[in-house]
Amino acid sequence: MKNFYSKIKTLTKAVLIAGSSLLGFTANAQTTLLAGDIAFTSYDSTPLAGVGDKFSFVLLTNISAGTTISFTDRGYNGSGWQAAGGTESAITWVSSTAIPMGTEVHIVGLVASTYNPVTCTSATNGTVTLTDGSSTNGLSLANTGDQIIAFQGGNGVITGSGAYCIAGINYLYYPGGGTTTAGWNVGVPAGPNSSLMPPGLIGGTSAFYTGAQSGNIVAQSGKFNCTGTPTSTAASVRSAVMTMGNWSLLASAGTMAYSGCQFIGSNPVITGNPPNRTLCSGGNTTFSITATGATSYQWQQNTGSGFVAIPNGAPFSGVTTTTLTITGVTGTMSGYQYRCVATNSSGSATSNSATLTVSSISGSISKTNVSCNGGTNGTATVTASGGIGPYTYSWSPSGGTAATATGLAAGNYTVTITDIIGCTTTATATITQPTAISGTTVVTNIACNGGSTGAINLTPTGGSAPYTFNWGGGITTEDRTGLSAGTYTVTITDANGCSGTVTATVTQPTAMSATVSQTNVSCNSGSNGTAGIVVAGGTAPYTYSWSPSGGTAATATGLLAGTYTVTVTDANACTLTRTVTITQPTAISGTTVVTNIA
Repeated sequence: MKNFYSKIKTLTKAVLIAGSSLLGFTANAQTTLLAGDIAFTSYDSTPLAGVGDKFSFVLLTNISAGTTISFTDRGYNGSGWQAAGGTESAITWVSSTAIPMGTEVHIVGLVASTYNPVTCTSATNGTVTLTDGSSTNGLSLANTGDQIIAFQGGNGVITGSGAYCIAGINYLYYPGGGTTTAGWNVGVPAGPNSSLMPPGLIGGTSAFYTGAQSGNIVAQSGKFNCTGTPTSTAASVRSAVMTMGNWSLLASAGTMAYSGCQFIGSNPVITGNPPNRTLCSGGNTTFSITATGATSYQWQQNTGSGFVAIPNGAPFSGVTTTTLTITGVTGTMSGYQYRCVATNSSGSATSNSATLTVSSISGSISKTNVSCNGGTNGTATVTASGGIGPYTYSWSPSGGTAATATGLAAGNYTVTITDIIGCTTTATATITQPTAISGTTVVTNIACNGGSTGAINLTPTGGSAPYTFNWGGGITTEDRTGLSAGTYTVTITDANGCSGTVTATVTQPTAMSATVSQTNVSCNSGSNGTAGIVVAGGTAPYTYSWSPSGGTAATATGLLAGTYTVTVTDANACTLTRTVTITQPTAISGTTVVTNIA
């Protein structure tokens, strides 16, 4: 029954269609429906040219293959039905497969399809034939208001024997009437666009009034907006669909032939939870779940402040899949928790949380250095943390396999720490030693051979002060004085009991010696005598002093006969004396035997 403005369709094919559609309605077993077993979910009275009017409904019970449902736009006037004709007709759909409750079926012209909200696809199902009236392309809905009534029986004719109503929708608004959900177009003049509540239907339960748009404008198309769905029962779907506020109405053609909602559904079910993971810092790992009924996934992380969704990006990948991959875990991530939210159009399910444990071993070193230079009493101890105990140890180049390495000489030692899951790290200890104990000496040698004026001034070096000294013979002073020539050795002991020796030699000059020479006076009472001395030993240069005369040279001249003493003094003031006796010949004289003159 098209609008008041003569939306007229031809009668072509009416007889052929009606005749063929009456054949075989009972050839297949079908589901007998009750009022309210389907509910209309959309309509469009202003289709594109040649497409046909559209409407959809949701099954609120399972149906078998071969189930027959008829639809008419003939209105009910309280005692009868609007006459069939070019704009008042009925179509009959026969399902080709069994269809479960919650499936939305949409009919466009004379083509029926089922809609899958998960894949967002439609699939043709069954056949649609004209079984009443003479419209050319399915129902002819008026864009000024109309109704669709679903029924079974009557061989596809609402006035046929055994026909009974199972659902209805009305979208007519009439300014002078009182259209209501309970009674539909009460007070509206009878005509092809209006209808009272059909027999067997109850407003809000099996029949629905959409209402008008704001300003009381008739909605040429409308659809259920999915509010309140999906849900788990037919009753809750029916309640949602028949709530006027849950419909979107347009004063123009609709964009789809169906609502596109998922009506019946259940939340996903987690069938496999992610396991805890334990690995070494820098390693890679995965967390996985299995779930049934899920269409999307989102992994979440809890760093200590609650779970938040993980964005794709290093170190994470696969955050919207069943498997989360973490590449290059760090020690700071140890203790973080991970879980996955599996979602479908019905809702979501959250997996158990899994804990990431990261072994990030570190080792701190304490040591005891070698106490004495060249010793082997050094020790090094490592304290491991951050890994998963117990730990094993290996020292290199020596030191053994305990946490403490002993008997170490000075040098560098590296320990490899391995925890129970095979994670490793290294730590290095440097064992030092004091410098060797020694000393420097300043020696004062003996000035004169045979003296005891020698001294040793000792300055200890190396080791650890304070020091003690042992020269032997009970002498424990640091320095020595009053020494005669010789070699002296001191043992120096430091605060750690380490010792070393220092040797110093006190020297003396060779003993002074001299040879003298002389030239005696040639003539008695003469003064041409000389005396000379040649000195060896001592420390040059030498000085000379002749006594009682003779001067200060090595040779004294002009000497008379007599005894002369020379004192020689060397550079160290050591002295030597020698005596020289200068002789002279006797005075020339003679004896005479005088023979006097006879």
